[in-house]
Amino acid sequence: MQNCIRWAVLLGRGKTDIKSIRKQIPALESCTYFNCGTFGPTPTVVANEAVRLTRLIETKGPYDRDVNDEILTLFETSRDGFANYVGVSTDEIALTRNVSDGINIVASGFDWNPGDEVIITDEEHPSGSLPFLNLSERYGVQVKLLRFQTNTNEILKDLESLITDKTKLVFLSHVSTVDGARLPAKAVGEFLKARNIPFMLDGAHAIGQFPVSIKDLSCDFYAGCGHKWLLCQQGTGFLYVAKNWLTRLKTSWVGWGMTDQYDLDSLSYTSLETAQRFEFGTRYWATHASAVKALEFHNAIGAENIYERSHDLASKLKARLLDIPGITIKTPLHKAESTGIVAFSTAGLKHPEPGNWLWNEHRILTAHNPDTKSMRIAAAFYLLETEIHMLADKLSELAS
Repeated sequence: MQNCIRWAVLLGRGKTDIKSIRKQIPALESCTYFNCGTFGPTPTVVANEAVRLTRLIETKGPYDRDVNDEILTLFETSRDGFANYVGVSTDEIALTRNVSDGINIVASGFDWNPGDEVIITDEEHPSGSLPFLNLSERYGVQVKLLRFQTNTNEILKDLESLITDKTKLVFLSHVSTVDGARLPAKAVGEFLKARNIPFMLDGAHAIGQFPVSIKDLSCDFYAGCGHKWLLCQQGTGFLYVAKNWLTRLKTSWVGWGMTDQYDLDSLSYTSLETAQRFEFGTRYWATHASAVKALEFHNAIGAENIYERSHDLASKLKARLLDIPGITIKTPLHKAESTGIVAFSTAGLKHPEPGNWLWNEHRILTAHNPDTKSMRIAAAFYLLETEIHMLADKLSELAS
């Protein structure tokens, strides 16, 4: 952590010691990493902690008293870390593998009846739509599509037109996985709270990108993951469940670890009254334990510093892309409506699969969808301005 502390001091003086930070992320030496929106590159301090804990398990055994105590303590420390990061109580945080876990926990936690309605946006990831399409298939729930947009008045107007007395849940992405547009989540949350309609946010592309204060969003549920912008290992996520929902949201997956009391002879049990009631069974504790280091890494640099740098890089990329023939930017240009994600159409470029060309010829890693002819760039804080310009230069070579 000495490096992280030093970085925090430098950043506190308005400086950004990016080169020192990059040295702690080895993947950046082998390629230009623009795909933090799928999986973020792992810092050495995070990988070392995961390896240390794995070696500890290997050499002493997973149920060695000391080993078990240390790993479970770190596991709970990661719960504290996620809770502090988003400004909620530890009791309101369930540790999950990913956002998909969180969405399914909530989707399966309501008593659904034929004709009940769920509202989602037209830009959801499959993990944000399939759980609700499954409800439609199983229970006859009606899924309604809301057009994702950043204009507060327009989205509230459209939302109001979709709401009926059958609306049981509204599920929206805090940041669009398609184009990185930022939902006016606070306004939507207040709108739904006034109508007593449960509200869930998918924070896959918000957590680690910009500061998130869940209590300010007036949402009842919030699912986040660590393996993207927070640079945790795969398999680290969390679900926020508001206190007034902890015992109202039903548990569908149950097992040891989620009970406060259990007695087989009397065929009875009571669930914990914290969000741990949504956790069960054995998991690889070391993965979440190593998330502690990722949170320390992130917090030492500062969420606001990370946001400002990422936005600055994204703005520079947008400025370059506007001058490239054959490219149409899909992401909003205004800061309040956008994030560090820059998405654009590649339909006008000469190469049919520019993502493959960038990787094969230049070791530039992007997220490209050849079916929709679109590319998504994650302008993460650890990137250099020279890398932003290099990407733009290479795309210019493919311009029509």
